[in-house]
Amino acid sequence: MFRSTLFCLATCLAGASAAQEAPALYDVTGVAGDDHLNIRAEPEAGAAQIGTLAPDATDIEITALNEDGTWGRLNTGEGSGWASLSFLAMQPGSAMPDAAEVGCFGTEPFWSYRVDPDKVARWSELGEDPVTLLAGDTRRVDAGLHPFVSVAAGPDLQAILVMTPEAACSDGMSDRLYGLGATLVLTGKISRAVTGCCELTPH
Repeated sequence: MFRSTLFCLATCLAGASAAQEAPALYDVTGVAGDDHLNIRAEPEAGAAQIGTLAPDATDIEITALNEDGTWGRLNTGEGSGWASLSFLAMQPGSAMPDAAEVGCFGTEPFWSYRVDPDKVARWSELGEDPVTLLAGDTRRVDAGLHPFVSVAAGPDLQAILVMTPEAACSDGMSDRLYGLGATLVLTGKISRAVTGCCELTPH
């Protein structure tokens, strides 16, 4: 009986942890078809409403959780807000390092780097032609939960992307906040080291 209780407790805790992970993609659940889920300025029911989510909204990136793990932060418009996790269900396999697609970006200069589900990575910067590379699986660092590392290579070019959870990574251009910071190093025909933010995107 005691062993069964411990097993149940461990399973329940693991489930709760998986259901409250960020960043990850979530779907709205449990909201009536003629209703909506409020997005609020702060993680509390009495905070100002700044937007809504449709009752069938999917692929919502929750970039951070409040201290109690009851509200999730998401980007809306040019800023960010909070929605109750009571009405949001995490998509299995959508958190790092299992997320199928991730897009990273930065400013000064403007650059972007995206790794898609087919393990194709694309580097682009303002005024230059995009470059395509083949990427391996995204993985955690050895003996650690994070950061997450993605290595890619192409003709005369190699890329190492390191993504680290951050409470509030800013793109420097808006009030939107992201849950992953990025450091990208390119070597070969392009020699660059840039920093920025990353977001999880649906595939």
